[in-house]
Amino acid sequence: MPAEFQVLQDRYHDQILGLLGTEGCTKDNIAKRRSWDDLDDETRKDYIRAVHCLANKPALTDMSLAPGAVNRLDDFTYIHINQTNIIHQSGYLLPWHRLFLWQLEEALRNECGYRDYLPYWDNARFSADQTKSRVWDGNAETSFGGNGLPRVPGGGNDDPNSTRQLFLPGLAIDFWLSMPLGTGGGCVTTGPFTNLTLTLGPVAKPARDPNNKYGYLPTPRCLSRSFDPSYTGGASLTWANATSIVSANDIAAFRAGIEQLWHRQSHTFIGGDGADPFSPTNDPVFYLLHAQIDRLWAIWQGQDLQSRTYAIAGNRTFFGIPLEDAPNVPPSLATIEDTMEMGLGFRPLTKEGMPTTELGRCYVYM
Repeated sequence: MPAEFQVLQDRYHDQILGLLGTEGCTKDNIAKRRSWDDLDDETRKDYIRAVHCLANKPALTDMSLAPGAVNRLDDFTYIHINQTNIIHQSGYLLPWHRLFLWQLEEALRNECGYRDYLPYWDNARFSADQTKSRVWDGNAETSFGGNGLPRVPGGGNDDPNSTRQLFLPGLAIDFWLSMPLGTGGGCVTTGPFTNLTLTLGPVAKPARDPNNKYGYLPTPRCLSRSFDPSYTGGASLTWANATSIVSANDIAAFRAGIEQLWHRQSHTFIGGDGADPFSPTNDPVFYLLHAQIDRLWAIWQGQDLQSRTYAIAGNRTFFGIPLEDAPNVPPSLATIEDTMEMGLGFRPLTKEGMPTTELGRCYVYM
């Protein structure tokens, strides 16, 4: 870790731990979220076991809303699909995903007996080659597996740096997302999620799909990935960019840095199911990816907890674009008093998703 980033992280730790009292969230009971690469093999295996445990538990989502929701992991995918056009490129990106991660962590621990806490994908540490992280350690049972099979055996049939256009439904205007083809595109055949069956999504597709617009109907398939080679050479997910993001002077600049330098790039590197803006939760590594984003936000907040904990900036919808079912509603700014939809009846105020040591949450990133 470069000295410049270490200084920022140390101040964050000093600020968080220095304000803890003797009741509620304390130095003795605060959870420590750590890099996947810093966990021991026993903890990694326990995490993967707990993910499979959720995949084997029945969904709680109303089947009339999402017939393709089969298991507890699908509950999370359904609500992410449902809220995608509100929680991305908006003021809700950070607080919504913070609570979303916490919900998954609670499910792993309380429903499946996971003994540790949510880890993060420490991608800045591996900016020269992301595949060197233990996250992607090929056949290892302590990893999330590797790339998907190439589109054509022997290397693929397209330049991996070329792109395809994907349609994003639900907005009042047509919106197409450019996505690199990457180096895979097929099923993941290594690691502990080789036999994971997905049923919800995909949603972002090369053409409109009026019959399964949001991917709620069952579409059984394997987990796919397509690593983007442009992110294995230090192009974006670097210590320099992480330091720049966390050094932002205000929340608008911080969120702009996350959006422009980190969020989409992390998903794009993974490709496949993990790069669909609506259903990236189908890839279990999603939660490590967003834990890293949550970590960067926590470190930024920790430079001045008093003024930054409840800072917010951004619209109430994706880029401020009206939603398809409310085309005449003008853009408006998100506030900390707004209600967020988290699924299964959980509707917290935005401000409830902002601190990490209050309101039932008690964790620090190491």
